[in-house]
Amino acid sequence: MLHPILIAILSLGIVEGINPHKGLLFSSYFYSFKKRLESYLLPPVITTFYYLLGIIISLLVIIPHDPIFKLMLLNLVSASIIMKVICSSSNFLYYSGSMKPVLSNVIKWSLANSIIEMAPIEMIVANYLVNLGFIIFFLSNFVTREIAFYFCKNSVPRKLYLYNIQLMIEIPILILLLIGIILT
Repeated sequence: MLHPILIAILSLGIVEGINPHKGLLFSSYFYSFKKRLESYLLPPVITTFYYLLGIIISLLVIIPHDPIFKLMLLNLVSASIIMKVICSSSNFLYYSGSMKPVLSNVIKWSLANSIIEMAPIEMIVANYLVNLGFIIFFLSNFVTREIAFYFCKNSVPRKLYLYNIQLMIEIPILILLLIGIILT
C-alpha cells in the first residue's frame, strides 16, 4: 500500500508543478523584462513560499492518525474542492498585487495565494499519508516548475501553458487527496 501512495504523492507534486498559475507565469514575466537570473530563481522561491505554511506545520506538528484528525482533513479538503468549484469563474481566489518585476512582490504573491487557495492542506495531507511525504511532494513540485519554465520559453509550449488549466488540475488533485485520506 505504501508504494502506490508514494507514487500518488510524487504524481501530485509533478501535476501541481506544471500549473502555470502557481508561479510559471511570473518566471516568464521576469524573463520578458530581461531578468534572466531572477526568472530561473523564481521556481524554487515560489515553491518554497507557496508551501511554506504547510512545510512549517508538517515539520512542527505531530500529525495524529486518529479518526478526529482524519475527519478534520476530510472536511478541509472537501471545503477546498467546493471553494475552487464555486469561485473558479472569478478572480476571487487570486491575490493580485503589484506587477512590478521584483522578488519581494513574488514572495507576497506566493504567501497570499497560498493562504487564499488553502495550499498548506496538500502538504499536511501528504505528511498524513506518508511520514515526511511532504518532502517528496515539495521536491517533485520544485523540479517540475524549473523544468517546465526552462522548456516553455519558446513560443508554442509557452502559448499552451498560458491557458487557464488551474481548475482542471486542482480538482482532481484534491479528489485524489480525499480518496487517499479515506483509504488510510
